[in-house]
Amino acid sequence: MILDIRTILFFTSLNSCITGIGLMAASLSYSDSLRKSMYVMGRGSLLLMAGMLFVVLRESCVSPLFSITAANFFMLWGGGELYQALRIFDGGEPERRWTGTLAVLLTLVNVFFYVVFDILQVRLVVLSLGISVLAGLAGLKTLRSSSVPDSRVRITSSLSFWLLAFVFALRAGGTFFPDGNPAGIFENSVWQTFIYALASIGFTLMNFSFLLLCNDQFNHHLGQLALTDPLTGLFNRRAFTDMALREMACSSRSGEPLSLIMIDADGFKNINDTYGHAGGDRVLQHIAALIKEKVRPHDVVGRLGGDEFAVLLPGADHATALGVEERLVTAAMEYPAPFKEWKIPLEISAGSASLNLISPDFDDLLSRADDALYRAKGQRQ
Repeated sequence: MILDIRTILFFTSLNSCITGIGLMAASLSYSDSLRKSMYVMGRGSLLLMAGMLFVVLRESCVSPLFSITAANFFMLWGGGELYQALRIFDGGEPERRWTGTLAVLLTLVNVFFYVVFDILQVRLVVLSLGISVLAGLAGLKTLRSSSVPDSRVRITSSLSFWLLAFVFALRAGGTFFPDGNPAGIFENSVWQTFIYALASIGFTLMNFSFLLLCNDQFNHHLGQLALTDPLTGLFNRRAFTDMALREMACSSRSGEPLSLIMIDADGFKNINDTYGHAGGDRVLQHIAALIKEKVRPHDVVGRLGGDEFAVLLPGADHATALGVEERLVTAAMEYPAPFKEWKIPLEISAGSASLNLISPDFDDLLSRADDALYRAKGQRQ
């Protein structure tokens, strides 16, 4: 079945407009990089829509030269925004200099091949390959994204960008075959009907799969918030307890030692009274950073509440834990917490205990480490 090409292009642009506006509206429900990336993706869809509309309006409302210039520039600019949206989504900064330059250069090339050498096939190849490259880069960026842990969501979303890249690459390659080498852009043929209908599907899948990608990242963030202390970024008490129980089960099976260190900031009330709660928060963040820096990457660090921290040391016996204790106490004294124009002096107390492998019990381990902490705190006073 052969459909009118203008009709297909019109409904494709209308579809891009609706899904683009939908993405921009949905972005209001999100925050930070998600909101910005969704807004840029929606804007890219609107720019692509504008480019296709200029194609549809050619020779009816606007001159051919203006139509070619505007259509090429807006479609290539929109394709560049797809890639920029994925950069922002993954926590990067937009790099519009090179995508903008590409849009301008390829537009000028196509204007040249209209004004000087009126060769439709060249213009189709240049525009199609430009969009194909930009959509392919967006698909690659999606697949490599470190912001979404679910590989199935990444693969699904990247496939939608690669489908769009494939369609435009097919449009470029098809110009070298008789059926794909039209005398005019609006010539009704099976080939053009197939290509532009497939492009319409590709645009729809691209926007909806990107929304799926953003939703997955948002859900991942919600899951992280349920496990993380918002001030320090460490595990909260619930998550730390769950991790400790898992590590204890592993130690019981393997016979490997396991130790727990409890840490408390000395004189924290005085810090709050002197520097205010903002100063106290800064101290807690500083202590958390010091602990993370001084322990091993696979050690588990949590904030149990207030100024109380805990470190779980898989594979470490009590002697090793005492060495880590000493390292942490020394580091706190050597590195005061920066706050505004001040350096807030720090002292911490620490106590440790090792897991009883014969009768492993988390409450017992926590209680013995807590007793050691308060003995250390009493000695410091």
